[in-house]
Amino acid sequence: MRLGLPSAAVVGDRFGVSDRAVALQLLQVFFYVGLTTSNNSNLVVDENELRREKVKIRFQALSEAKALPLEGLYFDGRKDFTLIEERVDTKRHTKKAK
Repeated sequence: MRLGLPSAAVVGDRFGVSDRAVALQLLQVFFYVGLTTSNNSNLVVDENELRREKVKIRFQALSEAKALPLEGLYFDGRKDFTLIEERVDTKRHTKKAK
């Protein structure tokens, strides 16, 4: 049985926990709650399932971020140097300008 585990994948990804550790924790929770027993092991979470779920969630987040238009760029008023790249023949020279 394929489970959709987006929250587990997001939490594991956010805190940098390995897929194997998240899968083990989920199996322990399922066993403790009673969803999985020694006789009934239909709910098995594999680390590959978590990886697929992470890819799906990242793709959804990326498509949502691309759908939002860029409203504007805001600066804090600090005057920094701007790096300008000039080409002279085949060479590139980088210089700073205010």
